[in-house]
Amino acid sequence: MNPSRKMRLASHSLSAERHAQRGAGFTLIELVLSLAACAILMAAIYSVFSKAIHLRNEATERTRLSRIRARAESVLRNDLKNARVSGGTLAATLVGSREPDSKSGRQSNFPGYLKFTTTTATDNGELEYVNGELLQVEYYIANDPNSATDLKSGILVRTTDQALLATTRTDPPEQTLLAGVDSMELSFYDGQTWRDTWTVTEAETDKTLPQAVRVTIHLATAGDRIQPPIEVVVPWTTQPAIVVPAATETPTPP
Repeated sequence: MNPSRKMRLASHSLSAERHAQRGAGFTLIELVLSLAACAILMAAIYSVFSKAIHLRNEATERTRLSRIRARAESVLRNDLKNARVSGGTLAATLVGSREPDSKSGRQSNFPGYLKFTTTTATDNGELEYVNGELLQVEYYIANDPNSATDLKSGILVRTTDQALLATTRTDPPEQTLLAGVDSMELSFYDGQTWRDTWTVTEAETDKTLPQAVRVTIHLATAGDRIQPPIEVVVPWTTQPAIVVPAATETPTPP
């Protein structure tokens, strides 16, 4: 065979072998482009996943807060539905005002105070139930211990006292109902207008009672979102018993 032909065949074979080797692998530019594409794809997946987690957490938090608010509203409504002022020694209290309470010694800087007697039983951990036992309940806004330096909102608390005839009175424990409360607005309907205050005590058992009670709980602003207030309107169904003195017989002259 011609030597020049052998050299051409050898060169062609070497060129084909190099071309085959280049076709079997990736160049550095191809690797860099592949890594960049993977990074962009992973960033997009992470962004979608992170947003989905954030939306899920927000929905869970909204659901939790709505349940807490619904429970606080249910407890308050149930107490007012079973409120009772009969005119006797036990059931003789209804005190409500839009101003902070200054007589009970409660440490509260927030407006709104409500105290009355009701036949609602104490909290069993889940739902309120009625068993006919009389107790005195108080509603007010206490300072939030978790925000000692920020007094823009407090905690709506409820106390229950069943020892109404005890000679030694102690402060009943506070039951936390709702956090992030600005104020509690009380209104009492007397048949013609809504009044801001109402007071019935044992010394004033002959005083009339309101026809309805309205409680509006104003919530603090969460970030830049204004929270709608919680409003409870309940008709007052009991009236104090009117004690009529027994008539004395006039002796007939003989």
